[in-house]
Amino acid sequence: MITIPSPSLVEGDIDSEFFLAARKQGSVAWDIETTGLDWRHDRIGTVQLALPSGETAVVQIKPGQTPENLVTLLEIPALRKIFHFAPFDLSFMVHAWRARPLNIVCTKVLAKIVSPGATSYSLQDLLRAELGVRIAKDQIRTSDWSTPKLSDDQIAYAVEDVRHLHELFEALMAKALIAGVAGLAERSFEYLPIRVLTDLRGSGDIFAY
Repeated sequence: MITIPSPSLVEGDIDSEFFLAARKQGSVAWDIETTGLDWRHDRIGTVQLALPSGETAVVQIKPGQTPENLVTLLEIPALRKIFHFAPFDLSFMVHAWRARPLNIVCTKVLAKIVSPGATSYSLQDLLRAELGVRIAKDQIRTSDWSTPKLSDDQIAYAVEDVRHLHELFEALMAKALIAGVAGLAERSFEYLPIRVLTDLRGSGDIFAY
């Protein structure tokens, strides 16, 4: 029986132990929960991380705070950060923390390149289709993520959004290699931080007619 480590719930920022473990392992799955959908007016409530070894952390972000360890992780070129729908998360973090993200990959972008024309690219549907993993997307998603005390259901929800991202990324990248589009995916990932900057500037999709 595989033992899944309990998530670490911390306030403000990840500790040095988790920071060093992420750097050593070379990859971290990353997601955020926010008070709304608009980076201009809403704020980050939590950041949740998962390492390939199974350790997870849920970080409660205080208003106006810049978590230095998290920002440093975002900016380390040798550390891969795996998101699902990276532009959303990055827009909040670049706007709030003035971070300069590097080495970003996105399972949603990858899925769209691997399977153009699919009916859904949601994390829930991709996990079920690729890994046979079922996660719940219920009212917890729109709960109050700025609350000083997260519920057990909120913590579990946050962790489930990152726990399987490493495995999902590897499964999709294997398909990309077979289809001969892995290079296309990598170049698309490289563009993600730039796309976020054009969004924040108000330019949006600069390639649209």
